[in-house]
Amino acid sequence: MSQTFKFGFEDDNIKIDDIRENEAPKDADESVLEDAPRSGLLPTLHDLDEILVALPSNIQYNTIQLDHPDHGTVVLPRRELFDIRAQIMAEDANLDELKAGISADDIKPNIYEGGFKTWECSIDLANYLLSCAPEMSESLTKACTVIELGAGTAIPTLILFQFLLRSTPPSDPPRRTLVLADYNASVLHLATIPNLFLTYAMAAKLIPPTSADLEITSTLISSFKQGLAERNIDIQVISGSWGAPLASLIVHARSASEGLPFRNTLILASETIYSPASTLAFTACLMETMRGCEGESGKARALVAAKMVYFGVGGGIDEFLSVLKEKGGEGNSVWETKGMGCGVERCIREVTPRAGC
Repeated sequence: MSQTFKFGFEDDNIKIDDIRENEAPKDADESVLEDAPRSGLLPTLHDLDEILVALPSNIQYNTIQLDHPDHGTVVLPRRELFDIRAQIMAEDANLDELKAGISADDIKPNIYEGGFKTWECSIDLANYLLSCAPEMSESLTKACTVIELGAGTAIPTLILFQFLLRSTPPSDPPRRTLVLADYNASVLHLATIPNLFLTYAMAAKLIPPTSADLEITSTLISSFKQGLAERNIDIQVISGSWGAPLASLIVHARSASEGLPFRNTLILASETIYSPASTLAFTACLMETMRGCEGESGKARALVAAKMVYFGVGGGIDEFLSVLKEKGGEGNSVWETKGMGCGVERCIREVTPRAGC
């Protein structure tokens, strides 16, 4: 099932070892996840300049290739997981979240939420955004905000960021705001922002669309910042647990960035409902963010990609839709793997506030 999507309102061709397919997170015992509080980290707004200055002198990356019959092939660069591990070990960081991120475990409740790894449904969501290229292109030419909750490697956001970079900027471009939110600040510093930086370098043809490495210089950082300014792209980076404080900070960062009445907002999320505890916290945060972003001059919608069932940990679409209804939202299917012979079925739901709620 597939429908077009506007802000206002295929199969994968990927062979990468650390994309997690058809599985629940390791170390994700259901009883642990149900009991784990979701308020472990207070939300924090991070300074993009400070993250850029702290980038290593060299980043090694591989690529993800997305193929669409109507819109061609898109190549996205992504920092190598072993390169992230090497930086963590070289800096001898004494953080539990970093140690968990480079271990065999996919998550450690209240410590590390799996953001260093690319999850299968994030690829589904990126492919879906590619399939909506005409509508996406039209929406991104206007003032808008894109928020990715549980950003991690930020593959869906990279699709939209690449479009913005490859479009010729008008003389007076509207403000486009990208908000990247993840539980772990280390993920944002070591994976999320490096991937946006690599995407800029590839769009500028400074690196090849194949696995390689990029030397980071002050000149290149200045070029990245200038590229954002020329296109009026603002990047907001936020860490912390899902909840009302995170939703409030996202809405505040968004409105402060735009300095304008609210514009249309698209929220992206993938693999965020893998357990009852994560489903409850995520859905509450999602709906609060959507309501905060809505106004007379703008609407908020979300695309949530997930497996139909997360075996062994109790999460899945049915649980999500039940909680979503309680929180005043509704989720319509816009894409699913049903009948594709893909093992555990996956889908994408378009979420909107329910009328009158």
